[in-house]
Amino acid sequence: MSTLLTNSDKAAQQMSEETTSKLQELVCGLKDSVEHHRAAAESVNDAIVRSIFLDLANEREEILETIGGLMRLADETPEESASLYGKLKTCWTSFRASLNGGDETVVLIEAEKAEDTLLAQFREILPEIAGNPINDMLLKYFDTVKAGHDRVLAMRNQYQSQS
Repeated sequence: MSTLLTNSDKAAQQMSEETTSKLQELVCGLKDSVEHHRAAAESVNDAIVRSIFLDLANEREEILETIGGLMRLADETPEESASLYGKLKTCWTSFRASLNGGDETVVLIEAEKAEDTLLAQFREILPEIAGNPINDMLLKYFDTVKAGHDRVLAMRNQYQSQS
């Protein structure tokens, strides 16, 4: 079976405790993102904005599955739930949306802040695992998350210019 392992799989089996700890933080951040985007999708009326939030949630779930699989190869159990901060942020966004009648601009502003947090988590771990085959995979996922951030930012700017 070991001949079937990819370079990322082999690297996962040899991850340091510090690396797995940082990956756990990233897993929490991704779970926060999934929950936030799903709640945001429920909070808006615009079908396009809702679709973007659901697409982002699905992208983040796919990333979670891959990172979770690598962690399991390293005999680590990925975090099962979002962070307390993420849960509070999701509640705050839902609360603000309800106060503002599902105003897409308000929800997009909060979503962009949540995206900033996730990007910061990626930026923190990437230098720490430079040269590791897992880094290549995380760089690809960073690009995916950055593209999602940019979609939210563009949509937020569009709504703000209409106000």
